[in-house]
Amino acid sequence: MAESMDTGARVRPAVLRGRAEPMARALAMLRGAGRHGSGGVMLACGPAGIGKTALLAEVCLQADRMGVRALVGRCEPMEELHPAAPLIAALRGARGPLITVEQFEQIIRTVDEPLLLVERIADALEQAAAAGPVLVAIDDVQWADRMTRFVIRTLLSRLLGLPVVWLLASRDDDPRADLIGLDVARVEHVRLAPLSSLDLAAIAHDRLGRVPDTRTRGFLEACAGNPLLAMQILDGMVRSAARGRQDAVPAAFNAAIAQRLADLDDATRDLVALVAVAGRPLPLREAVRVLPSLPASVADALAEAIESGLLVATDDVLASYHDLVREAVCAALSESDVRRLHRRFAEYCLDSSADLPAAAAHARAAAEPGDLVSAGILVTAAERLTVTCPDDAGDLATLAFRTVRPDQPEWLETGRRCLSVLCRTQRANEAIAVADAMLARIDDANLSGAIETEAARALWLSGRLDELLARVEPALAAETLDPGVRARLQAARALANTRLLSGESAALEASHALDDARASGDRDALASALQAAGEAARNEARHRDALAYYRELRGLTGAHRLAEEITTLQFLDRYDHAQTLLNEVRADAENATESILPGLHCAQLWQDYNLGRFDDAEAEASTLIELGRQLGSGVYALDAAIVQISIALLRGDTQSAAARISFAEQLTGADSSLRQPGLSVMHGWLAAAQGDIATALNRLGPVARGATGSCNFYPLWPCWMGMFFEIGAAAGDAAFSEVVVNVAELAAARNPGVASFEGVALNVRGRSKGDLAMIAQAADVLARSPRPLLRGYGADCYGRALLAEGDRAGALVQLDRAWDDYHRTDARGYRAEVQRVMREAGVRREKWSAATARADTGWASLTDAERRVAVLIAEGHTNRSAAAELGLSVNTIGTHLRLVFTKLGVQSRVQLANRLAGR
Repeated sequence: MAESMDTGARVRPAVLRGRAEPMARALAMLRGAGRHGSGGVMLACGPAGIGKTALLAEVCLQADRMGVRALVGRCEPMEELHPAAPLIAALRGARGPLITVEQFEQIIRTVDEPLLLVERIADALEQAAAAGPVLVAIDDVQWADRMTRFVIRTLLSRLLGLPVVWLLASRDDDPRADLIGLDVARVEHVRLAPLSSLDLAAIAHDRLGRVPDTRTRGFLEACAGNPLLAMQILDGMVRSAARGRQDAVPAAFNAAIAQRLADLDDATRDLVALVAVAGRPLPLREAVRVLPSLPASVADALAEAIESGLLVATDDVLASYHDLVREAVCAALSESDVRRLHRRFAEYCLDSSADLPAAAAHARAAAEPGDLVSAGILVTAAERLTVTCPDDAGDLATLAFRTVRPDQPEWLETGRRCLSVLCRTQRANEAIAVADAMLARIDDANLSGAIETEAARALWLSGRLDELLARVEPALAAETLDPGVRARLQAARALANTRLLSGESAALEASHALDDARASGDRDALASALQAAGEAARNEARHRDALAYYRELRGLTGAHRLAEEITTLQFLDRYDHAQTLLNEVRADAENATESILPGLHCAQLWQDYNLGRFDDAEAEASTLIELGRQLGSGVYALDAAIVQISIALLRGDTQSAAARISFAEQLTGADSSLRQPGLSVMHGWLAAAQGDIATALNRLGPVARGATGSCNFYPLWPCWMGMFFEIGAAAGDAAFSEVVVNVAELAAARNPGVASFEGVALNVRGRSKGDLAMIAQAADVLARSPRPLLRGYGADCYGRALLAEGDRAGALVQLDRAWDDYHRTDARGYRAEVQRVMREAGVRREKWSAATARADTGWASLTDAERRVAVLIAEGHTNRSAAAELGLSVNTIGTHLRLVFTKLGVQSRVQLANRLAGR
């Protein structure tokens, strides 16, 4: 058995030996796709040369014979900076293009926007799967770029239940967690074992045309079951026999390859080395251009290279016989020769084909101190990859700066470009190191100030605010600063202080910074100052003022500030308007940029949570955390974690809440001032849910007492004021309760006419005074709130107050309303408390049994959100059309569908439709 490229670049054996069991499993999965419309994943793992590529080739061949459309891609070691290249190439593969040239070009244009790229690829695969089963075979995924891994994980969820079978081959022993993440599909994990002696003997018979003799079997035993090494030995024996010799086979594979390389002519050796360093199949015409030292006619060199067994050629495309051969050739070359060839490739890719990712990959391998060409390629690629692959961009920028020497004229400009990339990718430590290196060598105050504003941006994004101020203050002390530079520094300081100073002080500083920015006419300064003013206003719960600042900021910088505007509308109870903006963005996704998508996911997250759509909110939270990992941004991860913790507590699941709190504390390396008081509120709420009121007060006391002068808007959220008051009442701490009342009334005064703020303020003041009329008024006001939890809370408190006054009939009406609101949002903990109160009042309701007896499987086990999704998908909707119908994100649909399949015990959309037929 030998490994083979599907393109024909490697020799394929006539018979695949020793792989009957994995072939049977793969074919069973393909048959299931044809008969039942189900998909699945097969992971084929094992060391290099064990036969993974041959297995993929045989499965693809059998798929063709079964009428299954096979898409084939391969990850290359030098193409890890081409976002999702293996998947994109598979769509236009030689087995029959799945997409047109125009569609291919549209997909290429979205490589800088990961979510849109997923949409394009998913649409193509969904359309293909509607016509019949599809096999996606990706080889060598151990070399997959981050974007390819992200796209595969996302597509597995997006295409759940469609007849799409994935066959992934990797040297990694178990790449499942990285490639799949969640258990979103049926997974077959195959570790290819070494071949038996009988299998190796059969391979020898296939290759030699005779039964292997004792000497040959001895050589094969030395292969330890590795089919690639066996084929190398057998091919060597064939070549030797053709020369009338009987050469000994070297014991070490690398030594054998090195010796074979040394025996070649200089031109042939250069050609073999060039193809090995390329790390991908290389057209002959390209090889001649990359290495002009090759003779004008390379026919003789090519023939010798092929005869040596080191190269294969198909349609003038050259490739190493196998990756092990390629790696052995590279190992036999000197380091200087490898760098020289990588540099030649980098220059060629940049000049001839404008293939920047390929140029960057080779430049990275070639880079050494003082190499200006490589440094320029690296920083240019880093700038392009900042949004798509921030981790890669940061790595490239760091390497580019190390490559240029300070005594080179290009050093300062390269450093500033690298600094900008590192700031945008939130690589704060590297950004500060670059900034300090430049600041140590310049004396111009304005240039220093400009560099410090870039460093301040990195520190803000990473939450290191004390350090930010420690750097900005000295820069502002310079007397010769241009107005624009000074305004930028002042805006950066004001922005940091929105998280460090009291609300009033921060607002005052932001106002001064905004005035100076307007006067300077500096666009960057104005943008930072508007953000600072918006943050300060939101921290003080002055949400109408915040909305005005955010809208002006969006007009200045574009849609990437839309998320803050939507969130502010939510605080003003304008959820319909917030949803309108979210829908418009979703409909205009063609023009969305990746920089705004995480923020909009966060806005959707709070929309779903506040409106009581907890299943949808949980799905958005998971998506947001996954996006943060992919994009290298933890800006919204804390919001996602707080939503997850809150939902767990509302459902009475304190164990999950505790685990989520521990997870949230590891999400970011930001200053503790940024993580507080949000996590303090979660700790206090959890302690109260566990019956530890003293700990809850210790956690929440500082938050409540500092709320009116807080440097964070979390304490002023109306949804938490009631919970604070409940804990104070349970502890009998009148002073704490009075603080909570004052905070609630302040927030209401700053947001007149907003039912959520006004109703909570009336509620806690009425309860503190024992004023039944005020509690009743609070229930009426909260009934107008769009937040179902607050509506339920108002009715809950009013019902209990009526019960205490002896009005049992009136109390039960209110408590029933509260129960319904809590049940509708799945707030099981609150619902259980209402049931307890009503039970003590001598009441039972049939709906209680139905609510608490939800089945674990079957239709009855589905939530309302899951049922809506199940019905739409069963009717033939795609994930995208279902998302548009329900006003959700595509990722949320995928999360719900995964749960539907699990609860209903189905594996395909066809089975789902059959299961729901007639319902």
